[in-house]
Amino acid sequence: MIEDTTIYLLTSAALGPAAVGLLLATRRLGRASRRYGYAAVLACGAMTVTYLLMSRGLWTVETTGNDESVVRFLGYTVAWAGISYVLGAVADAGPKRTAAVFVCSMGTLWATFGGWVFGGTAGTVISLTMVLSFVGLVYLLVGPLARTAATVSERRGLLYRKLEYLILLAWAGLLLLGLVSAQNLALTDNFVGQFAASYVDLVLFVGFGGLVVRNEAALEETAATTRLLPFSTDDGATDSGEESAGRTDTAS
Repeated sequence: MIEDTTIYLLTSAALGPAAVGLLLATRRLGRASRRYGYAAVLACGAMTVTYLLMSRGLWTVETTGNDESVVRFLGYTVAWAGISYVLGAVADAGPKRTAAVFVCSMGTLWATFGGWVFGGTAGTVISLTMVLSFVGLVYLLVGPLARTAATVSERRGLLYRKLEYLILLAWAGLLLLGLVSAQNLALTDNFVGQFAASYVDLVLFVGFGGLVVRNEAALEETAATTRLLPFSTDDGATDSGEESAGRTDTAS
């Protein structure tokens, strides 16, 4: 039987080159568009480091089924910050809705972890929090964010829909794995659970990054019209437009 630490190390070895590839692809984007590429690099890079640290057995705690690493959830926190930022920007959701997506993501993740650690009444309350957070996340993605995404350009709307479907599928997979894991229904052993979770993470973070960096036109439109954070200025958008025009003139 393959040890958990080996699965973690192999996953880190797969995510690492993907993060480097995303970084190189991001450097080829227009200046203003790169912020979204860097967010995707952050997500993939954070999980690369996370799985590497998990392979060393750092910060593990005893749960109701098997020991679980806190590092995994810290890595998810960083990664989902990047994902939430890109989603909110592409959909033109605004700071409040973007923050709500991140908060619901964190509620789902950390309540899942807390449900594994605590039992009794506390565990029930935490599990309820996880369900409510996930319902809130799904509502935001298919409701308010989807509606604002329908008002932006066709390219941005298409990119949002692709990202939305990928994220919903990944969440469904992760929650299903959590339900049948050794910590809950115990329908799978630890090897199957960790292998499947690593596979879902690979698909999610590599797929997310690939979708982002391969849609430069949508990113340029986003950068030109969306100011999600206070330090996002229009200077970069102007530079991006000039670079794009320069590339077009050269091609002509």
